[in-house]
Amino acid sequence: MNLDERGRSAGHELRRVLGGTERFGAGVELERLHAERARRARHQRWRAGVVAAAISVLAIAVLAAVLRDRSSAVPTSPAPTGTILYGRWDPDTQHSRWFTANADGTDVRSLGVTATCARWWPDGSKILITNDAAFGPGHPLRPATVRSDGSGLQPLDATKDPSLNLGCGDVSPDGRLIVLEGFSQAGQERNGIYVVRASDGGGLRRIVATPGRSIADPAFSPDGSRIAFFTTKPGVSPPGAGALFTLDLDGSGLHRITPWGGAFLDQGWSPDGSWIAYQRPYGVITLVHPDGSDRHDLPVAFPPGLGAANPTWSPDGGWIIFSLGNNETANIYRVRSDGTGLTQVTSQPDVDEQTPFWTSEART
Repeated sequence: MNLDERGRSAGHELRRVLGGTERFGAGVELERLHAERARRARHQRWRAGVVAAAISVLAIAVLAAVLRDRSSAVPTSPAPTGTILYGRWDPDTQHSRWFTANADGTDVRSLGVTATCARWWPDGSKILITNDAAFGPGHPLRPATVRSDGSGLQPLDATKDPSLNLGCGDVSPDGRLIVLEGFSQAGQERNGIYVVRASDGGGLRRIVATPGRSIADPAFSPDGSRIAFFTTKPGVSPPGAGALFTLDLDGSGLHRITPWGGAFLDQGWSPDGSWIAYQRPYGVITLVHPDGSDRHDLPVAFPPGLGAANPTWSPDGGWIIFSLGNNETANIYRVRSDGTGLTQVTSQPDVDEQTPFWTSEART
């Protein structure tokens, strides 16, 4: 169920792209995918050739200086509001444990949820997750929801096809549909992007087929008319990189918006739909219009040895939130959409925090 940073599903083709064609049992396969995704995610946040020990010492000093200088140079503005959702990679389970916090990083709460992927429902009332706990022989991967506090697990398993796994995805702005990665452990011909009802997970339809190619992170545009997704293919360099595509909800209008090898997993639409933020190798936040035009790096300087991953936007479009770290650890940061105001949001030491999402809703 994964491709790169949060262990999302990619199935047989991902195993082949990563250099292995052997077949495994269901649980072993997903465990391998999760482990490989975490390893690749860490690799994508740092540049090879920098000594890790030097990175750690230098990054701490430089980061403190960067944040101090920026805090004095950038005019003050209202503090961001709302709630962020993010995962903390657990090497023991090979999944992420999920947390919420206020937008300024205060009042961190564990949801008691362990899953590969999690994403806010459009109104912030609940969270879409991959129901990894139910996956096993005779039980293909399916999505589920939990309440915003992590309670009330509701499987969305009305689609009963035992040969098809449905991994990470997104909910349409009107809350009616879910778009998901699809793959089969029986073969690559089932790979593609699928849509199901958000109410129960039924009404399955495939909107694009990608036999022999893995798909990851399909995400709805703010108006619900288009989908952005990441894919890779054999021979793309650097390892783990691929390209971003967009397509219409009916499966038409497929368009590649980045060069092959120019993007890593995870991308986020701006709230007005005019930009998509993504990670360019290695650890650089890049913006591009949905038609592929005006592609440029966000003008923000990170400390040496640290790189960004998983950029998504604040509900008002004023900020981009992301994971910033090195080869071992990462915390959540935010920066204004013009590249100013780099701010650390979470500060838990010795953890690998990933894939933040931001809702305007405040917790009760």
